[in-house]
Amino acid sequence: MFGQFLGLAALLGSCLMAWRWGGTDERLAAGAFLAATLISNIAAASGFAHVENGVLLVDVVLFFGLLALALRSDRFWPMWAAAFQLVGTMFHFASMAETGKFAFAYFVALAFWSYPVMIALGVGTWLEGRHRPRARQR
Repeated sequence: MFGQFLGLAALLGSCLMAWRWGGTDERLAAGAFLAATLISNIAAASGFAHVENGVLLVDVVLFFGLLALALRSDRFWPMWAAAFQLVGTMFHFASMAETGKFAFAYFVALAFWSYPVMIALGVGTWLEGRHRPRARQR
């Protein structure tokens, strides 16, 4: 329960930061993260007792979205986010070779690698936002 709360807080925090202080790249990624989280929760059918094909598809699509963002962006953070997403996605494929009970390890690996992706967005937003001229307040 605490892990779910922490994950949701990290997601909402990084996305709110992106919407408040980020540019177009940060906002696109934040929207993609929110959509991927919502769809993954719907697609997780077996409780991670075996490879979650729906979640795998969401993670692959998110990876290619982050890769496309990294290739067109002039910022560094999308490259890091795409790399972290790739590592997390690889756990789906690695778990296909496992024949024992691995639900907890599979879930933890996927959850763990979502944090560096969100951290990359948060750090990227902070670095982007601190160089943007601020409007004068009246």
